[in-house]
Amino acid sequence: MIVLQKNGFKKEVSTGYSWKCLMFGSFYAASRGDMKGFVIQSALALFTFGLSWLFVPFTYNKIYLDRCINDGWMLDK
Repeated sequence: MIVLQKNGFKKEVSTGYSWKCLMFGSFYAASRGDMKGFVIQSALALFTFGLSWLFVPFTYNKIYLDRCINDGWMLDK
């Protein structure tokens, strides 16, 4: 787990394999408020007939962390 902060708010971001992404697919991204991830994962699932849900969990947490850092979130000290 990595803790990020922005404007006094904190959020915990997991690292490594995403079991929740495996279980819930693109709906996990939507529950985190990651609409870009939701759209991308849904499109991948549509075009691969759901097979992408087996591979996306390996990279989702890293991509989400990078997206948060690019959005201005910083590591909490």
